[in-house]
Amino acid sequence: MLVVSPVVSSSSPSPEQKPNELFPKCIRTRQVTYPFSNVTSSQSTLDYHELRRLQEISNDSDDREEAHHMFMKQYVSVLKPEPKRFWTARSKTSRTEMNEVSPSSMGIQSSSLSSSQMSTRRSRKEITPFQRDIQILRRLLRKLHIQRTNTEHEQIFHIMTQFPQFLALDQRSNLLRQAIEIAHLEICEDKRQPVIPSNGFFLILKGGVTSPPITSQFPPLASQIPMGTLTVGQCFGSLKPSPEGQLKSPWYITMEENCEFLKIDKDEFATIKTKFEQTEYQEKYLLIRSCGEYKMWTKQPTDELVRLIEWIDYPQNTILASEGFRCPFIAYMKTGECHILRKVDVVKTAHNGTKRRQLRQVVMGKVTAPDSFGEISVLLQEAMTCTIVTATQCRLGIVRPAKTLELPEVTRKLLLHTAQRTFADLSQDDIRREYINQETRKEWTDFKKDILNDVIFKKNIRSGHGKWQHSLSTSTAERLSKSSMH
Repeated sequence: MLVVSPVVSSSSPSPEQKPNELFPKCIRTRQVTYPFSNVTSSQSTLDYHELRRLQEISNDSDDREEAHHMFMKQYVSVLKPEPKRFWTARSKTSRTEMNEVSPSSMGIQSSSLSSSQMSTRRSRKEITPFQRDIQILRRLLRKLHIQRTNTEHEQIFHIMTQFPQFLALDQRSNLLRQAIEIAHLEICEDKRQPVIPSNGFFLILKGGVTSPPITSQFPPLASQIPMGTLTVGQCFGSLKPSPEGQLKSPWYITMEENCEFLKIDKDEFATIKTKFEQTEYQEKYLLIRSCGEYKMWTKQPTDELVRLIEWIDYPQNTILASEGFRCPFIAYMKTGECHILRKVDVVKTAHNGTKRRQLRQVVMGKVTAPDSFGEISVLLQEAMTCTIVTATQCRLGIVRPAKTLELPEVTRKLLLHTAQRTFADLSQDDIRREYINQETRKEWTDFKKDILNDVIFKKNIRSGHGKWQHSLSTSTAERLSKSSMH
């Protein structure tokens, strides 16, 4: 960039000096000479109209200092901004061809080109949900497993549940969830690098693998099976321990450089599985020993029963067993609460005065942790004496009827001796009496509610106005709630 700097001459002004054309009234000025004054440009960067306007301001002003300051403040407006350059793509069409094409056809062609370019850009930006999940896995697995948060582990586990090969590793989802916490990203930087599936479970995130060719560099193995080519989103490998006699196992080679895999190491998974089974055994053992008469059992029959237990969760209002039918399993409650219902034959009076007999269910009690039910129904194949419905979210340890056949005969007899029928000692008179009490309380509650609503409606009492605007104290609210219950 060429910078023009003024050069001030030291000579004093002569009487024959020409008057200042820009500021005629400014007499006390020094002669200023500018170098490169003969340089001309085809495009001027000065706005001469603005320059003349500033000159007129300086001519009209009587004060030299004021004119100077005004000019220095506004001199920037004299400079023109640099013109913007628009770059256009060069066309390979000759001039004769351009003359032959009509303007309308050019407009149609340009619109079609723009639409095709937009569709191409849109197709590049859009990715499938599967590709998005693979990108999320690659991003999260770049962190060490100790640096990932619990939310990130849950996100990885949610994506991995979409792969059937991962779910087939183990039927216990809690164990697979813990296996995600040791998953890491393995990168094979070289092409044709060996990958041994027996070392763990692999999910291809980038690149691919294929069976090695039978050459001098890759000799054939006795157990080598042609397994084809695997690409992104496919799984291979196993977490099961290798047989003791198997020294060599099938293997793959990478198809390109920097292949990425999600890997769950087999040895680390075995450690986690051992700890998980120990914790699960202790949890089941304590559950059995805390149930009623099971506290008197010795360790051997307890261990035999613990090996058959599996965990299951049920939501609220789920029927676990029905009166008159066999129980589907032996259940040991870990958390939650269940209601016990008994059937009773009652006479109901309709609105028109007619009476008819109906079969109603009455809540006779509840089962809470750590209680059990269903032992006699499963072992003796008897019908249940009551209906069991979950009142809250429940977690149960259950034993399937088919698995009870694996128990020794002594343990089966001990189980029958320990168990009791659930609410089997209630007679029909007890059930009717409880039904009458519940119906009476319900009618009384409905009657009080109707009277209260009628008074509020007649007195035109509205919530948030007058006396209803004041908030009740805690003691007053508790007293009113207790009185309404009675």
